[in-house]
Amino acid sequence: MSEILTSLPIESDTDIVGLRQVTSAMADVLGFSTFAKTRTVTAIVELGRNAVVYAGGGRVQFSLGTHDSFVAMRAVISDQGPGIPAADDILHGDVSIASGRGLRGVRHIADSFQVRTGSGGTRIDAAFVSGVPADKLMTYAETARAAVSKIIAFDPAAELARQNRELLDAIATRDLLMREVHHRTGNNLALISALVQMSRSNTTNTETKQVLADLDARIHAVIKAHQMMQQTAESDSLSLMDFLRQIAANAEHAFKVQDRSISVITQGNDVQIESQIAINVGLIVSELITNAYKHAFSGRSSGRIEVSFEHLPEGPSICVADDGKGLSDAGQGPARAHSLGWKLIRTLTRQYGGAIEIDGTRGLSVTILFDHSLLLPK
Repeated sequence: MSEILTSLPIESDTDIVGLRQVTSAMADVLGFSTFAKTRTVTAIVELGRNAVVYAGGGRVQFSLGTHDSFVAMRAVISDQGPGIPAADDILHGDVSIASGRGLRGVRHIADSFQVRTGSGGTRIDAAFVSGVPADKLMTYAETARAAVSKIIAFDPAAELARQNRELLDAIATRDLLMREVHHRTGNNLALISALVQMSRSNTTNTETKQVLADLDARIHAVIKAHQMMQQTAESDSLSLMDFLRQIAANAEHAFKVQDRSISVITQGNDVQIESQIAINVGLIVSELITNAYKHAFSGRSSGRIEVSFEHLPEGPSICVADDGKGLSDAGQGPARAHSLGWKLIRTLTRQYGGAIEIDGTRGLSVTILFDHSLLLPK
């Protein structure tokens, strides 16, 4: 039977000071003699300092249990370091291993001492027996818990540090979960894309093939955004120009036809953009490139599509232009079309306060001027 009292992080010299105070207070509650108290505090502080120095930090869990009919103070020190090399030799007294003298010393001081160590970390369980009868465990546990609480509450800096560590741990956990979500989403999108491509290969209907090709291009725009989010340290934003270059390269690959050469060029100064906004911008650009491939170069064996970005005083601007056949009445043409692609372009453009400008005099040029909120602040 045991009663857990508290768990303390040990990551710095400040934490070692707190560890010393908590151990000292528990020794006082259990009535350790001055000599026994000094030995116990020295032993636990040594284990805590080893965790900081050799493993980059860890945790100490304090509890009260019973040992040979008496109450014992128990400290479990755990870390995720590289482990203790030659631990068996150290504990069995190989005096040639100088770095293990502290650990051997603690082993001789403690009434119970167990070590589990490996490449995944180390866990040391040490117990120090008092003269308190075992049947007084619950009473002394309550007293020790109150004494430890006073020490923690008395040091506002230590409490703030503890709260900050808990917040950082929560953020790290959230980031790990978000990376896993993005990874699973990317895998699912890749599977959907593969199914679409299989369906496209198996159908003989020209119109169905075209619809599936358009759908696959949209899926790949989202896939590229997720891939870039996984590759960047900050998963909530990414490089716009890198993203547009990947969209362009994917379009060239998807619409590549033998004896026909259509190049897609990207240019512009780079900016950072939120990942969700990037997905929507990628869908817009992918739709415009797809439209150019489908309609601009009929009867031609070569052509050029240019995707450009400018950060104008009135707002960020993205232009997709081709050197194809153009349109005689661009103002009333594609921007008013009822196709799914143009409905998507209009909806996403409106979502970011954008305006569409079309010029069909020399090829077709579609420029979208967005609101400043499209970009992350510098």
